[in-house]
Amino acid sequence: MHTAPVSIPSVPSDGWDPAQTGHALFRTRLGVCGIAWGAQAVVALRLPEPSLEATQMRLLEHARQRREGLWPQAQVPGDLSAQALQAVAGVQWLLAGRQGGADLDQGAPWPDAPAPVLGDLRSLLTLNRWSARSGLPLLDDVLLDWHGVPDFSRAVYQLALAIEPGQTRSYGELADDLGGKGMARAVGQALGANPFAPVVPCHRILAAHGARGGFSANGGTRTKLQMLEWEGAALGDGISLGLFD
Repeated sequence: MHTAPVSIPSVPSDGWDPAQTGHALFRTRLGVCGIAWGAQAVVALRLPEPSLEATQMRLLEHARQRREGLWPQAQVPGDLSAQALQAVAGVQWLLAGRQGGADLDQGAPWPDAPAPVLGDLRSLLTLNRWSARSGLPLLDDVLLDWHGVPDFSRAVYQLALAIEPGQTRSYGELADDLGGKGMARAVGQALGANPFAPVVPCHRILAAHGARGGFSANGGTRTKLQMLEWEGAALGDGISLGLFD
């Protein structure tokens, strides 16, 4: 799962340092996720693909599309940047869900994964913004690297970041906030290209009247609804999803 280093490029005008980059794979209740980071912020996150290799490949594709870097793989938690560590621990809490996240020693077991996939880092979370409704972390204080993200997509992602765990909005509602329902398709396309899932919670955006809508992660809408179920979300009519009891 190691990636070969690339030659060090010149430092961009914004002070980006390709040598201060890295990536990691880490366990969650949903499976093995991935994260890539720079010195100051998280560059990309990836929900599980069918294999570790596929998760790593797609993660680095997202990162390299927007930033140059060496992207060495973290072997231990101490290899992570401060922001990456908080993002990993926060995502692990979030994906543990309302029932599995209340106690570090309880909840559904997580799928096994070989080293250097990182284990449970939830005890290291120091972010202090939590949802009173669901008891899950909000993660809107994780620093994200917006370099190379189109302005419209960033606006969509910032609206998504305001949706708490267990809550949902529709593509049309986000489109209204951005100028009109005619932009709903563009909202969906931006969410499909989200490089920060699940910190930017595109799974909380549904179609009209609580319909599922799309989801680009592995497993499609089933994964989307499973994540919402773990958060205790409800459909637009207030009826619990109730798919995975």
